[in-house]
Amino acid sequence: MSITKRGARSYLVRVEPFPARTLRTKEDAERVELELKRRKALGEHYEAPPITLGEAMDGTLARLKTTGNPSASWMALNELAAKAWEPLRAHRVSALRRARIEDMTQDRAAVRRKSAKVELEFLKRVLREAKARGQRVDPAIFEIPAVKHKARPGRALNVNQLYEFASWFREDVSRMILLAGMVGPRQRVWFSLTDTMLDLKARTMTIPATLAKSGREHCIYFNDLEALLIREQLLARAPGTPLVFPTPEGKAWTANRFRDRVWLQAVDAAVKNDPNRRSGRQSIFEGFTFHMLRHTAASLMALAGFDPAAAAERLEHNDGGALFLRTYRHLYEGEKRANANRLQALVQDELDENDTEDGEEALDGLTQAASEDGRYWARTSDPQLVELVLSQLS
Repeated sequence: MSITKRGARSYLVRVEPFPARTLRTKEDAERVELELKRRKALGEHYEAPPITLGEAMDGTLARLKTTGNPSASWMALNELAAKAWEPLRAHRVSALRRARIEDMTQDRAAVRRKSAKVELEFLKRVLREAKARGQRVDPAIFEIPAVKHKARPGRALNVNQLYEFASWFREDVSRMILLAGMVGPRQRVWFSLTDTMLDLKARTMTIPATLAKSGREHCIYFNDLEALLIREQLLARAPGTPLVFPTPEGKAWTANRFRDRVWLQAVDAAVKNDPNRRSGRQSIFEGFTFHMLRHTAASLMALAGFDPAAAAERLEHNDGGALFLRTYRHLYEGEKRANANRLQALVQDELDENDTEDGEEALDGLTQAASEDGRYWARTSDPQLVELVLSQLS
């Protein structure tokens, strides 16, 4: 007998090599004992009682939540991926076929490629777990090619462009755009920001572990301009709410509601009124996303001379600056021009120092011989080449 009575309503079922289970009635314990013994006897040929895809997804999410210690954002991403398969929720796992799954993935990828990629990966995980727990699964589903998604190239606004962009948003939102483009936290942080997360005397914003992607509390230090924007927002926000950037009704924004009611209209207005677009060039605001404000903040930090490790810490990266340099840091046109001029100055100074006695004489020309040994500016000493160059100059 594999059942042990542990109390008035507690029966322990132990069948090796499976983990022990505790049931509340003897009937349930006997049923589980029989199933475990059957599973042990059949080995790899065992098939568990059939379950639906909905039950399989719920089981995977429950195990992920209780044993995987996921961040809130990762859990939300998996729950969102599960919703994509709601039309198949009542279908038995054993009845699912590749053709149906592949067609649904293809239709989804035509609209949201990245979402289709995540949702297919989630479904495969659910079915792998179901198979490991004794469910019969069509092996062809695992052969569906992964959806290839190329991340959208990042983009960064300069200071003037950032303020121009923010001017097309309502007053209760425009300061959030400016702060997001200078400080850098993710969108969900701004939507959830409350008075308790701010210390205006110390000029800090503390992001709790529940909002931080790393799962650890994170502190950001404001400068005077950023602190001033926060103070102005606290005076202008809807009354009676602890949220710093609430909706007009004093509630928290959701990503979809903010995109549909605020973001798309403001971006459209910024594009239509961009002088670059009116002159026939593409507007930098075309297709601009909230996440690109994070790229803007990173690039402005670099332009201001932030150490990469300090910028990475402010952005809540844990790699010391590698991701900041590889992905988030964009060069502005002015930077490129200034660095090209800086290189010219360096070269010019070196040549002036080598080819003039007092540093006041102008160079005769870079293509002319610079000394009596026949060498010209590129330091070539081949007599035939020197003769050819000099003959062209005469």
